[in-house]
Amino acid sequence: MKTIQLFALLLAISSLSISCLKDTCSEIRTFERWDPVYRSKAQLNEPISVEASRPLRQPGIIYFYNNYILINEYQEGIHVINNADQKNPVNEAFIAIEGNEHFAVINNQLQANKYNDLLTIDITNINAPVEKSRIRNVFQEIWEDPTRGFLVGYSRTNETTTLDCSSPNFNSFRWSPDNGGIFRPTGFFRNVDFIAASSSSVDAGGPSGAGIGGSMARFTITANHLYIVSDYELKVFDLAAPSNPVLRNTVNLGWGIETIYPFKNQLFIGSNSGMHVFDISDPTSPVFLSMFEHARACDPVVADDKTAFVTLHDGSECEGFQNQLDVIAVDNILAPRLLKTYTMKNPHGLALAGDILYVCEGQYGLKVLNIANREQVEEIDFKKDVPSKDVIALPNETILVVGILI
Repeated sequence: MKTIQLFALLLAISSLSISCLKDTCSEIRTFERWDPVYRSKAQLNEPISVEASRPLRQPGIIYFYNNYILINEYQEGIHVINNADQKNPVNEAFIAIEGNEHFAVINNQLQANKYNDLLTIDITNINAPVEKSRIRNVFQEIWEDPTRGFLVGYSRTNETTTLDCSSPNFNSFRWSPDNGGIFRPTGFFRNVDFIAASSSSVDAGGPSGAGIGGSMARFTITANHLYIVSDYELKVFDLAAPSNPVLRNTVNLGWGIETIYPFKNQLFIGSNSGMHVFDISDPTSPVFLSMFEHARACDPVVADDKTAFVTLHDGSECEGFQNQLDVIAVDNILAPRLLKTYTMKNPHGLALAGDILYVCEGQYGLKVLNIANREQVEEIDFKKDVPSKDVIALPNETILVVGILI
């Protein structure tokens, strides 16, 4: 069984032409323009709200909780999709949380960021959520411009411009204009789709009372604690009272941190330079165990008792050039070692279900791999009609995929 529902369509077009006449030259380039976005203090303090359902346009993480699929709309909020009938997922509502990118759920308490604040939202009635607490500036402080307000991010528009060859920006990959914005070639973001599909050999599940997140997550809940990674830190919150998280620890991780994945008493943390492993036998005091280094690239990771699986993909957001799957032995967790590397097309998120590994190959599709022999991974299916960004394996022989389309 496979159910596919198209929620949105978005196209990006890039063009480049160069003309020369005698001693003059120029180029016409279409770029994504990123302009700084500012918010007032009053805007940052605005409460959450519930709105009518809307189509996905720029989805972030995917999460499963109590027969609901929760999908982040980048810096806007969370789509609420009722998946009680897997053949007919219903897009029910949208929880508007400006600045939201990541979240996790335990015991009906949704922990989500609003820019740099951590919000706890009671979703006992998921269509009537109630904000229970807000912790200010959990992450790095937001820079404030005295005349414009707090810098919270950048907005994207497409722009075509003509450059003379004498311009210092001629033939450049990116540059910053006078207003503090950023230009980047078009095509960075893709169109989106959401898929619920049947699978086999699935053995996945979150901790008691908690939901199940994907491999691209920066929030995870395990051992009754919330673990959050920023670009350079790991923060640990005690959830003894889930509606009132308490910060217990902050661990410096270095730069380039991207994802977090829990397995038993360990955290596997992906960065753009390697995979970090921490022991959380004492949940409030993560202890560094080891690191497996790789070339610079985006780095989602999943793991079990014996093996960790890491995907590396190229692209401007990762500043990397590799497209591969690394299979890493972690039976000796203090000395991870590479078993084998497999060439991929453009791998993103992945999910582990027993001896089956699902790898999202971006616009190229979804790969299904047999990993019974960890040193000889075998491709058993390649669903090229399922463009994919991240995937979750559920206990009921179902996988959830959030996808991308050209």
